[in-house]
Amino acid sequence: MRDFVKIIFVLCAVTMTVACTRPNRNNNTTEDPLSVKYENDLFSIDLPSGWEIDDSGWLGLDSMQNEVEIHSSNSPVWFHIVKTFIPIQWKNVYEATEMAIAARAMSGANVELIKRTDSVEVGGYPTSILYFANVVDKDTIIQKQYVTYLEDSHIVIYFNENFYSNQWDEAQKYGEKIIGSVKLKKVVNPLEKDSVMKEAIQKAMDGKKIQQEYIEKGKKIVNGK
Repeated sequence: MRDFVKIIFVLCAVTMTVACTRPNRNNNTTEDPLSVKYENDLFSIDLPSGWEIDDSGWLGLDSMQNEVEIHSSNSPVWFHIVKTFIPIQWKNVYEATEMAIAARAMSGANVELIKRTDSVEVGGYPTSILYFANVVDKDTIIQKQYVTYLEDSHIVIYFNENFYSNQWDEAQKYGEKIIGSVKLKKVVNPLEKDSVMKEAIQKAMDGKKIQQEYIEKGKKIVNGK
């Protein structure tokens, strides 16, 4: 049952990483100072003044849903940050990254993995970068996904940096500056306790955060079908 639950949460996490606010195309690459700090119970990130932050989906480390959207109409890049739900004790970030790739494939999302970079860090923690291409309304949007593994709490967090493909260089230059400001906290992962996880599962199901289609996919995978 435990493995079944983990698979369901992987599938749900992937759908969240695909969905994100898409601002209007913008060519403004002015390097504004990172004068504003956003912080929650897992990380902080520095941003230019005037950026919009929606953390209504960050419900706490004992919840199934933890995501933040960050964007600005004056920036070529926008962010969708997601903490995954599964407290698996991965051997290393490589295993966590392989699961991220497999889970994206299982989700059925119409995206293509076009590049991968390993052996980097975010906030001092090991990270791999996955580049996904997704065509939306005839535009190719790149999602540069930083898969970061916090070994001390067995938490995986995706820092998703999004931009239009024709702004590849300028968007990444701007985005890397912001990602470089990330600081991650050493925390205890409450979902490693079965009682906390069961309560979180029930809340997620009651709030329709876990859809029936993912439960059925999980059952088929567990049963080898």
